[in-house]
Amino acid sequence: MSVNVIVQFKALTASLSAFQNIMEAVKVDLPKISGCRGVSVMQDLEDPCRFTLVEVWESQAKHAAHLENLVADGTWTSIACHLDTQPSTGYFRTL
Repeated sequence: MSVNVIVQFKALTASLSAFQNIMEAVKVDLPKISGCRGVSVMQDLEDPCRFTLVEVWESQAKHAAHLENLVADGTWTSIACHLDTQPSTGYFRTL
């Protein structure tokens, strides 16, 4: 059974263009990660600095391993510098 991961980001206004570029890369690169079955990237119509990712993973453990790799290789630091607040993440199952 797969798990849906919903992540919400709030980018800094000054970093909006750079963060949009990161989100475009996520659409292409994340599905290539072992355990990721797909991702949808959405941008809020009323607040363009708000983004939501809906990711589908083989398991919560595979997603956790991916996050550990992002921190270990420094990728997370390069993403976090564009954020106004810490992202919120939730794990969901499809009914």
